Amino acid sequence: MEKLVTIIEQRPVAARSYTAQDGTPKTFYSKGFILSDGIDEFYAEMTGDMARDAQPYDTALLHRMQGYIKQRSFTDKNGQTRYENQIIITKMI
Repeated sequence: MEKLVTIIEQRPVAARSYTAQDGTPKTFYSKGFILSDGIDEFYAEMTGDMARDAQPYDTALLHRMQGYIKQRSFTDKNGQTRYENQIIITKMI
């Protein structure tokens, strides 16, 4: 997916520690954005080194965002299966 977007809000980088399968400590980085393509507003997230190294983006400019959408299912407190879409940013210039 590729869209021209404006940035409504950019969140600070979040870091979360975890232990890899081989037992080494690692850190997971993410940075969230609320974006608009002029019609829709949506939340999208950068992950990994790209999120860690991202400088603040100029909110007055249009940006080209590339990414993909994935879904995840979860069970709510009533035992119902629910679905959620997640948008992952792979490039933003």
